[in-house]
Amino acid sequence: MAKPGKFRFVHFTDLHIQPELGAAGGVQAAVRKLLSLRARPDFVLTGGDHVMDVLATSRERANLQFQLLAEALKPLEMPVYGTVGNHDVYGWSTASSVSESDPEYGKKMFAERFTKRPLYHSFDHKGWHFVVLDSIQPEGKNWRSAIDDAQLTWLQNDLAKSKGTPTVLLTHVPVLTIFPQFADGTTSRPSDKIIVANGKEVQQLVQAHSNVRAVLQGHTHVVENCEYLGTRYLTGGAVCGEWWKGPRLGVHPEGFAVIDVDGDKFSWKYESYGWRARA
Repeated sequence: MAKPGKFRFVHFTDLHIQPELGAAGGVQAAVRKLLSLRARPDFVLTGGDHVMDVLATSRERANLQFQLLAEALKPLEMPVYGTVGNHDVYGWSTASSVSESDPEYGKKMFAERFTKRPLYHSFDHKGWHFVVLDSIQPEGKNWRSAIDDAQLTWLQNDLAKSKGTPTVLLTHVPVLTIFPQFADGTTSRPSDKIIVANGKEVQQLVQAHSNVRAVLQGHTHVVENCEYLGTRYLTGGAVCGEWWKGPRLGVHPEGFAVIDVDGDKFSWKYESYGWRARA
């Protein structure tokens, strides 16, 4: 592995693009802001929920959302690596009439139309190691958040191979978060639709590999920085804010996270892009 270098990348999560509420224009504005950064990012990590929802929608509306997504992200000149979000999954809903025999059923639509990579994979960049996880799992004709057993085994092996290399993990649903406490109440118990069900096992793998510097998270649309045993669990807000209806919870503006790496250290900041919700 090369000596850790100096570079910048962006965590661009929860776009929820749709034809309503000016969402496509909002994503385009966020992309323009990203491209205007004085130090151009080397690559972009998208954190899931790229489209508003294809869980229970028609193929026509699914097609439209992915078309809007492709058009909005087309100006990006750098590599884009993405993790699947629950709203990116086609037909996993009791309200959906999509057949399981459909060639794009489930995560296949996202894999074929967006990522074109394995749903969990890793890559290296200038002396750092990046791991993209798949935190969305089937539960009947629905979903829950977990890292399945095969993926856990793969992650353990992948982290072992990259031992000593500064590492970043990317997940849609958070592994560690205090979101339920400040959003719902201090004694609230989060469900496996808010936090990874076996997040403790993931955290234990992270703890066993002290080179994991950050876990980048999405899903809750809040800006959150939790640190535990030297690893920062960073929830990167949302490009769409409160689903294009204003800042999330009235306080977290529409935006994305910018991460600057210098050697084996990094800094993180949240960048808003001036979006104003339509009345």
